[in-house]
Amino acid sequence: MELTINGRAYTVDGEPDRLLLWVLRDELGLTGTKFGCGIGVCGSCTVLVDGQPTRSCITPVSTVAGKTILTLEGLAHTGPDGARRSFIRCSGLSRSNKSTSAATA
Repeated sequence: MELTINGRAYTVDGEPDRLLLWVLRDELGLTGTKFGCGIGVCGSCTVLVDGQPTRSCITPVSTVAGKTILTLEGLAHTGPDGARRSFIRCSGLSRSNKSTSAATA
């Protein structure tokens, strides 16, 4: 199966129902994507698939074949400010969300 990750083409073999998280980490060595809750709630495993935030811990690798995947390692190439802006934009965070979270913590 062909995957495009961070602008690079990869071919992965094996079961199509493997979770994208483990393909990224264990097979391709892209360890910026983290395991957190395992049920797609915490966001630690979030990657962008065709520009949409996707929880890789619940996403079968077969569902992203032929799509463009961007991981934390790919965001690193945009520099610190670009990576931060991309994460905030795609995760739905904003200054008001941060303030609210800090006030309730």
